Amino acid sequence: MFSRLACRRRTVRLIPPLAVWLLLLAIGSVSPLWAKGVIGGDLLRISVDESPDLNGVYTVAGDGTIDFNYAGRVVVEGKTVDEVAAHIQQVLEASYFKRATVQVDVSEYFSGSIMILGAVRNPGTLAYKGNEIVTLLEALIAVGGMTERAASDQVKIFRWKTGGSMEREVINVDIKRIMAEYDFSRDQYLRPRDIVVVPEMGQQDSVSEFLALGEFGQTGFHPVTENMNMIRAVSVAGGVSREAHLESARVLRPSGGGNYTVIPVDFARLFGSADMSMNLPVFPGDIIYLPSLAQTSGGKVYFLGEVDNPGMYPLPVNRVDATLARTILQRGGLGKFSNGSAIRVQRKSPDGSQQTIVFDVERIIRTGDFDKDIPLQDEDVILVPRRVFSF
Repeated sequence: MFSRLACRRRTVRLIPPLAVWLLLLAIGSVSPLWAKGVIGGDLLRISVDESPDLNGVYTVAGDGTIDFNYAGRVVVEGKTVDEVAAHIQQVLEASYFKRATVQVDVSEYFSGSIMILGAVRNPGTLAYKGNEIVTLLEALIAVGGMTERAASDQVKIFRWKTGGSMEREVINVDIKRIMAEYDFSRDQYLRPRDIVVVPEMGQQDSVSEFLALGEFGQTGFHPVTENMNMIRAVSVAGGVSREAHLESARVLRPSGGGNYTVIPVDFARLFGSADMSMNLPVFPGDIIYLPSLAQTSGGKVYFLGEVDNPGMYPLPVNRVDATLARTILQRGGLGKFSNGSAIRVQRKSPDGSQQTIVFDVERIIRTGDFDKDIPLQDEDVILVPRRVFSF
């Protein structure tokens, strides 16, 4: 994978042996394990002494929040478990309790992978367990280090932004300075789904390629030819996979000073309805990212019974519009013989027990009163019963 980026000459190892790095970690050059912030996908075990009904395991959603029962959605991403506990305590004491005693720990860490591309010896992906501490330097060691042609002062980390959007922030890391000054406080902790790009020297000035990431047939760097556009770029990158979420493509375009402008592109409109407004030009240095359905999903629910298109339905990361009635309409509506006034939603409570909510979707659709619609949650099971006719 991307073997052309690996220099055939003997590489200069710019990174110290792992043992030296671990020693620096041990003596406190970087933050300890407990400083690791919560990320989307982590499972948090939360207990509130004053209200045991709030005790349970909560999933951190893609937008960085937890659905904390009657307290609503609480932002937790980026905070340590102690900071999460203090924040929840503040929320509860502001509206519900004179005093709240909150304990938080991580029940299960989110696991994923880190993609490392560019001027490294063995580009590819690294498996990542959420309870591990992996820094940029350690990840570069794991792929064999950087090549002689690596622009080690221009390494970039592309990371999902909190908030449920498809945008990434760009973190610039000067590895050359870290190694010259032995200032390991400038190193960066990596997270699952981070993309690390190590450019080659001179690439920033004379780059003539674009980078395809995600659900393409051939990810990696490809030449930018005259009049290059999205259709030609997708063709050069080997097409798209079946797992691609076509509506969520993004172009990260250099805007100077190491920053990028994020441009949304809807491939479904481009290839499905020939909407040429989506056939944007592609310029040298562009990064075209096409996520998978799983990456853009905030969970999944299951529709069973008398409903058109039964089966699993992925929830979007931003679940503002992921409500019961709206989702049924998006899936084609209720079945001909369905009893839309007695739809049952089976849902797990925070304590792990199962609860069933009976809901009148028919009335919402008939009256258009969507203010009374119910938001869906990950792993909800929606049962649409058959209408009983009497003669």
